[in-house]
Amino acid sequence: MKTLKVLSAVTGVLLLCCGTNIASGLTISQPLVSAPWLAQNSGHFILVDVRERLSYLEGHIPGAINIPVDDLQTKPDYILLPVPELNKILREKGIDRSREVVLYGEGREDAYLEYWMLDYLGLKCLHVLNGGIELWKGELSTEEQKLPSSVFAAKPDRRKYATTAYVKNNLKNPNVIILDVRTPAEYMGSDVRSLRGGHIPGAVNMNSGENYIEDTTELKPLSELAARYAKLSRKKEIVTYCQTGTRAANVYFVLKALGFPRVRNYDASWVVWGTRLDLPADDVSYFNFVPMIRELKRRVQGTGK
Repeated sequence: MKTLKVLSAVTGVLLLCCGTNIASGLTISQPLVSAPWLAQNSGHFILVDVRERLSYLEGHIPGAINIPVDDLQTKPDYILLPVPELNKILREKGIDRSREVVLYGEGREDAYLEYWMLDYLGLKCLHVLNGGIELWKGELSTEEQKLPSSVFAAKPDRRKYATTAYVKNNLKNPNVIILDVRTPAEYMGSDVRSLRGGHIPGAVNMNSGENYIEDTTELKPLSELAARYAKLSRKKEIVTYCQTGTRAANVYFVLKALGFPRVRNYDASWVVWGTRLDLPADDVSYFNFVPMIRELKRRVQGTGK
Protein backbone atom coordinates (compact mmCIF):
# COMPACT_ATOMS: atom_id res chain seq x y z
CA MET A 1 0.00 0.00 0.00
CA LYS A 2 2.86 2.37 0.84
CA THR A 3 4.47 1.74 -2.56
CA LEU A 4 1.17 2.44 -4.36
CA LYS A 5 0.80 5.74 -2.51
CA VAL A 6 4.36 6.71 -3.45
CA LEU A 7 3.83 5.91 -7.14
CA SER A 8 0.52 7.77 -7.17
CA ALA A 9 2.19 10.82 -5.69
CA VAL A 10 5.02 10.57 -8.22
CA THR A 11 2.62 10.55 -11.16
CA GLY A 12 0.77 13.58 -9.81
CA VAL A 13 3.98 15.54 -9.34
CA LEU A 14 5.17 14.74 -12.85
CA LEU A 15 1.88 15.71 -14.45
CA LEU A 16 1.99 19.01 -12.60
CA CYS A 17 5.62 19.52 -13.62
CA CYS A 18 5.21 18.88 -17.33
CA GLY A 19 1.62 19.80 -17.93
CA THR A 20 0.58 19.81 -21.57
CA ASN A 21 2.82 20.70 -24.47
CA ILE A 22 1.06 23.73 -25.94
CA ALA A 23 2.45 23.13 -29.41
CA SER A 24 1.46 19.46 -29.68
CA GLY A 25 -1.15 18.87 -27.00
CA LEU A 26 1.02 16.00 -25.74
CA THR A 27 1.47 15.20 -22.07
CA ILE A 28 4.05 12.71 -20.81
CA SER A 29 3.19 11.70 -17.26
CA GLN A 30 6.45 9.90 -16.45
CA PRO A 31 10.14 10.69 -17.00
CA LEU A 32 10.69 7.15 -18.32
CA VAL A 33 9.12 6.23 -21.67
CA SER A 34 9.07 2.95 -23.62
CA ALA A 35 10.08 2.19 -27.20
CA PRO A 36 6.46 1.41 -28.27
CA TRP A 37 5.31 4.72 -26.79
CA LEU A 38 8.10 6.51 -28.65
CA ALA A 39 7.08 4.90 -31.95
CA GLN A 40 3.44 5.95 -31.47
CA ASN A 41 4.17 9.56 -30.48
CA SER A 42 7.15 10.53 -32.65
CA GLY A 43 7.18 14.11 -33.87
CA HIS A 44 5.59 15.62 -30.77
CA PHE A 45 8.86 16.29 -28.95
CA ILE A 46 12.57 16.83 -29.48
CA LEU A 47 14.27 13.44 -29.66
CA VAL A 48 17.95 13.49 -28.69
CA ASP A 49 20.55 10.80 -29.38
CA VAL A 50 23.30 11.25 -26.76
CA ARG A 51 25.84 8.90 -28.38
CA GLU A 52 29.04 9.95 -30.12
CA ARG A 53 28.60 11.40 -33.59
CA LEU A 54 29.98 8.38 -35.48
CA SER A 55 27.51 6.00 -33.82
CA TYR A 56 24.70 8.46 -34.57
CA LEU A 57 25.60 8.66 -38.26
CA GLU A 58 25.82 4.87 -38.54
CA GLY A 59 22.18 4.58 -37.51
CA HIS A 60 19.79 6.43 -35.19
CA ILE A 61 16.10 6.53 -34.37
CA PRO A 62 14.37 8.55 -37.13
CA GLY A 63 13.92 12.21 -36.24
CA ALA A 64 16.61 12.29 -33.56
CA ILE A 65 19.13 15.09 -33.36
CA ASN A 66 22.57 14.36 -31.95
CA ILE A 67 23.92 15.93 -28.76
CA PRO A 68 26.79 13.67 -27.61
CA VAL A 69 26.99 13.68 -23.83
CA ASP A 70 30.79 13.89 -24.07
CA ASP A 71 30.46 17.24 -25.87
CA LEU A 72 28.92 18.70 -22.73
CA GLN A 73 31.88 17.75 -20.53
CA THR A 74 35.44 18.93 -20.00
CA LYS A 75 38.32 16.63 -20.94
CA PRO A 76 39.86 14.56 -19.47
CA ASP A 77 38.08 14.89 -16.10
CA TYR A 78 34.50 14.71 -17.45
CA ILE A 79 33.08 17.65 -15.52
CA LEU A 80 30.10 19.59 -16.85
CA LEU A 81 31.18 22.52 -19.04
CA PRO A 82 30.65 26.11 -17.83
CA VAL A 83 27.10 27.36 -18.42
CA PRO A 84 28.03 29.92 -21.14
CA GLU A 85 29.58 27.13 -23.23
CA LEU A 86 26.57 24.88 -22.64
CA ASN A 87 24.23 27.68 -23.70
CA LYS A 88 26.12 28.03 -26.97
CA ILE A 89 25.98 24.30 -27.72
CA LEU A 90 22.31 23.90 -26.87
CA ARG A 91 21.33 26.99 -28.86
CA GLU A 92 23.12 25.63 -31.91
CA LYS A 93 21.32 22.31 -31.43
CA GLY A 94 17.92 24.00 -31.26
CA ILE A 95 16.96 23.01 -27.72
CA ASP A 96 13.78 24.85 -26.73
CA ARG A 97 12.72 25.13 -23.08
CA SER A 98 9.06 25.20 -24.10
CA ARG A 99 9.19 21.76 -25.74
CA GLU A 100 9.40 18.31 -24.22
CA VAL A 101 12.65 16.41 -24.76
CA VAL A 102 13.22 12.66 -24.90
CA LEU A 103 16.78 11.35 -24.56
CA TYR A 104 18.19 7.98 -25.53
CA GLY A 105 21.61 6.40 -25.69
CA GLU A 106 23.37 3.08 -25.93
CA GLY A 107 24.38 1.06 -22.91
CA ARG A 108 23.20 1.94 -19.46
CA GLU A 109 24.07 5.38 -18.18
CA ASP A 110 24.80 8.09 -20.76
CA ALA A 111 21.18 9.14 -21.39
CA TYR A 112 20.66 9.50 -17.64
CA LEU A 113 23.80 11.60 -17.39
CA GLU A 114 22.49 13.99 -20.04
CA TYR A 115 19.13 13.97 -18.26
CA TRP A 116 20.80 15.22 -15.08
CA MET A 117 22.73 17.86 -17.04
CA LEU A 118 19.62 19.26 -18.74
CA ASP A 119 17.57 18.97 -15.56
CA TYR A 120 20.21 21.00 -13.73
CA LEU A 121 20.17 23.56 -16.56
CA GLY A 122 16.45 24.11 -16.12
CA LEU A 123 14.57 21.98 -18.65
CA LYS A 124 11.22 21.05 -17.12
CA CYS A 125 9.77 18.38 -19.44
CA LEU A 126 12.57 15.88 -19.81
CA HIS A 127 12.40 12.13 -20.35
CA VAL A 128 14.55 9.06 -21.06
CA LEU A 129 13.85 6.10 -23.35
CA ASN A 130 13.98 3.02 -21.12
CA GLY A 131 16.56 0.55 -22.42
CA GLY A 132 17.95 2.94 -25.01
CA ILE A 133 18.46 2.14 -28.67
CA GLU A 134 18.87 -1.54 -27.78
CA LEU A 135 15.11 -1.84 -27.24
CA TRP A 136 14.13 0.09 -30.37
CA LYS A 137 12.50 -2.33 -32.82
CA GLY A 138 11.86 0.08 -35.68
CA GLU A 139 14.06 1.07 -38.59
CA LEU A 140 17.12 3.27 -38.15
CA SER A 141 18.04 6.35 -40.15
CA THR A 142 21.45 7.50 -41.36
CA GLU A 143 20.17 10.96 -42.36
CA GLU A 144 21.44 13.65 -40.03
CA GLN A 145 18.65 15.62 -38.41
CA LYS A 146 19.12 19.26 -37.43
CA LEU A 147 16.85 21.85 -35.83
CA PRO A 148 16.92 25.62 -36.31
CA SER A 149 19.03 27.37 -33.70
CA SER A 150 17.20 28.56 -30.61
CA VAL A 151 17.50 31.26 -27.95
CA PHE A 152 18.10 28.74 -25.18
CA ALA A 153 19.28 30.25 -21.89
CA ALA A 154 20.01 27.93 -19.00
CA LYS A 155 18.53 28.51 -15.57
CA PRO A 156 20.85 26.37 -13.43
CA ASP A 157 19.36 24.95 -10.26
CA ARG A 158 22.26 24.78 -7.80
CA ARG A 159 20.20 22.45 -5.59
CA LYS A 160 20.79 19.67 -8.13
CA TYR A 161 24.57 20.01 -8.40
CA ALA A 162 27.09 18.98 -5.73
CA THR A 163 30.63 20.32 -5.90
CA THR A 164 33.59 18.82 -4.05
CA ALA A 165 33.44 21.70 -1.57
CA TYR A 166 29.73 21.09 -0.99
CA VAL A 167 30.28 17.41 -0.24
CA LYS A 168 33.21 18.18 2.08
CA ASN A 169 31.19 20.78 3.98
CA ASN A 170 28.26 18.39 4.49
CA LEU A 171 30.05 15.20 5.56
CA LYS A 172 28.68 15.49 9.09
CA ASN A 173 25.35 17.04 8.19
CA PRO A 174 22.66 14.70 9.61
CA ASN A 175 20.21 15.95 7.00
CA VAL A 176 22.38 14.88 4.05
CA ILE A 177 22.85 11.30 2.80
CA ILE A 178 25.98 10.68 0.73
CA LEU A 179 25.03 7.81 -1.59
CA ASP A 180 27.90 5.83 -3.17
CA VAL A 181 26.43 3.96 -6.15
CA ARG A 182 29.59 2.13 -7.21
CA THR A 183 30.20 -1.58 -6.81
CA PRO A 184 30.91 -2.97 -3.32
CA ALA A 185 34.50 -3.69 -4.44
CA GLU A 186 35.03 -0.03 -5.37
CA TYR A 187 33.38 1.12 -2.16
CA MET A 188 35.57 -1.13 0.01
CA GLY A 189 38.77 -0.16 -1.80
CA SER A 190 39.63 -3.51 -3.38
CA ASP A 191 38.86 -2.17 -6.86
CA VAL A 192 41.01 0.95 -7.17
CA ARG A 193 40.17 3.30 -10.04
CA SER A 194 41.79 6.49 -8.83
CA LEU A 195 44.95 7.32 -6.90
CA ARG A 196 43.13 5.94 -3.88
CA GLY A 197 40.47 3.33 -3.41
CA GLY A 198 37.83 3.54 -0.70
CA HIS A 199 34.85 5.80 -0.18
CA ILE A 200 33.74 9.16 1.16
CA PRO A 201 33.35 8.95 4.95
CA GLY A 202 29.82 8.09 6.04
CA ALA A 203 28.65 7.22 2.52
CA VAL A 204 25.96 4.56 2.07
CA ASN A 205 26.65 2.03 -0.70
CA MET A 206 23.88 1.02 -3.12
CA ASN A 207 25.17 -0.39 -6.41
CA SER A 208 23.51 1.33 -9.39
CA GLY A 209 23.80 -1.88 -11.41
CA GLU A 210 20.96 -3.33 -9.36
CA ASN A 211 18.57 -0.78 -10.89
CA TYR A 212 18.53 -2.79 -14.12
CA ILE A 213 16.84 -6.00 -15.18
CA GLU A 214 19.63 -8.60 -14.97
CA ASP A 215 22.32 -7.80 -17.57
CA THR A 216 20.15 -5.58 -19.78
CA THR A 217 19.95 -1.83 -20.33
CA GLU A 218 16.32 -1.76 -19.13
CA LEU A 219 15.40 -0.36 -15.73
CA LYS A 220 13.39 -2.45 -13.31
CA PRO A 221 9.74 -1.45 -12.77
CA LEU A 222 9.27 1.64 -10.60
CA SER A 223 7.49 -0.47 -7.99
CA GLU A 224 10.63 -2.59 -7.51
CA LEU A 225 12.86 0.47 -7.48
CA ALA A 226 10.61 2.13 -4.90
CA ALA A 227 11.02 -0.89 -2.63
CA ARG A 228 14.78 -0.87 -3.15
CA TYR A 229 15.19 2.77 -2.12
CA ALA A 230 12.52 2.75 0.58
CA LYS A 231 15.11 2.84 3.37
CA LEU A 232 16.34 6.28 2.25
CA SER A 233 14.66 9.15 4.07
CA ARG A 234 12.68 11.52 1.87
CA LYS A 235 13.14 14.19 4.52
CA LYS A 236 16.88 14.33 3.84
CA GLU A 237 18.87 15.57 0.88
CA ILE A 238 20.61 12.82 -1.10
CA VAL A 239 23.93 13.36 -2.88
CA THR A 240 24.79 10.64 -5.40
CA TYR A 241 28.32 9.85 -6.56
CA CYS A 242 30.26 7.15 -8.40
CA GLN A 243 33.55 7.27 -10.34
CA THR A 244 32.81 10.14 -12.74
CA GLY A 245 29.19 11.04 -11.94
CA THR A 246 27.74 8.87 -14.72
CA ARG A 247 26.31 5.93 -12.77
CA ALA A 248 25.35 8.45 -10.11
CA ALA A 249 23.21 10.25 -12.70
CA ASN A 250 21.21 7.05 -13.22
CA VAL A 251 20.43 6.89 -9.51
CA TYR A 252 19.67 10.62 -9.53
CA PHE A 253 17.10 9.93 -12.26
CA VAL A 254 15.57 6.98 -10.40
CA LEU A 255 15.24 8.92 -7.16
CA LYS A 256 13.65 11.87 -8.97
CA ALA A 257 11.26 9.49 -10.75
CA LEU A 258 10.31 8.04 -7.36
CA GLY A 259 9.50 11.49 -6.02
CA PHE A 260 12.50 12.16 -3.77
CA PRO A 261 12.34 15.94 -3.39
CA ARG A 262 16.00 16.83 -2.83
CA VAL A 263 18.67 15.07 -4.89
CA ARG A 264 22.06 16.30 -6.08
CA ASN A 265 24.63 14.64 -8.34
CA TYR A 266 28.29 14.99 -7.35
CA ASP A 267 29.66 15.55 -10.84
CA ALA A 268 33.36 15.20 -10.01
CA SER A 269 32.79 12.06 -7.92
CA TRP A 270 35.58 9.66 -6.94
CA VAL A 271 37.83 10.43 -9.92
CA VAL A 272 38.48 13.77 -8.21
CA TRP A 273 37.87 12.91 -4.55
CA GLY A 274 40.14 9.85 -4.80
CA THR A 275 43.07 11.90 -6.07
CA ARG A 276 42.75 14.67 -3.50
CA LEU A 277 44.88 13.51 -0.58
CA ASP A 278 43.66 16.49 1.46
CA LEU A 279 40.14 14.99 1.45
CA PRO A 280 39.16 12.29 3.98
CA ALA A 281 38.35 8.74 2.91
CA ASP A 282 37.46 5.42 4.55
CA ASP A 283 38.74 1.92 3.66
CA VAL A 284 41.67 3.55 1.87
CA SER A 285 43.89 1.63 -0.51
CA TYR A 286 46.30 2.98 -3.11
CA PHE A 287 46.76 2.32 -6.79
CA ASN A 288 49.69 -0.02 -7.47
CA PHE A 289 51.81 1.62 -10.17
CA VAL A 290 54.51 -1.08 -10.15
CA PRO A 291 52.85 -3.46 -12.69
CA MET A 292 52.16 -0.49 -14.99
CA ILE A 293 55.77 0.69 -14.82
CA ARG A 294 57.04 -2.85 -15.49
CA GLU A 295 54.74 -3.17 -18.51
CA LEU A 296 55.90 0.18 -19.91
CA LYS A 297 59.51 -0.83 -19.39
CA ARG A 298 58.90 -4.15 -21.15
CA ARG A 299 57.34 -2.40 -24.14
CA VAL A 300 60.15 0.12 -24.40
CA GLN A 301 62.78 -2.60 -24.23
CA GLY A 302 60.84 -4.62 -26.79
CA THR A 303 61.08 -1.78 -29.32
CA GLY A 304 64.82 -1.52 -28.80
CA LYS A 305 64.60 2.03 -27.49
